[in-house]
Amino acid sequence: MFDDMDELAPDYDDLVRSAREEQGLSQSDLANELNEKSSLIHKIERGDTLPSDRVQSKLERFLEINLSAEGGSSEDSEWSGGSSSGSYTLGDVVKRKD
Repeated sequence: MFDDMDELAPDYDDLVRSAREEQGLSQSDLANELNEKSSLIHKIERGDTLPSDRVQSKLERFLEINLSAEGGSSEDSEWSGGSSSGSYTLGDVVKRKD
């Protein structure tokens, strides 16, 4: 289920701010265009809140940007361990903090 979800870029706040400024829009202008509250745009640009999927889509379409993280980290790669029976237990995949 979660494998198909795109991860948000770590610098999503800067991407939104830069794209908005390039178009010469204020936060209020952008909020009006997207039919959202300007306080939401402010919080997104400060990195205080993550945009919902719906708001992310609106931002990407209107500002012509991509807010999805490119590629995955090595931690996201497929895990090849497991038991000989082919089934996994929680102990096979959990990382301990020792």
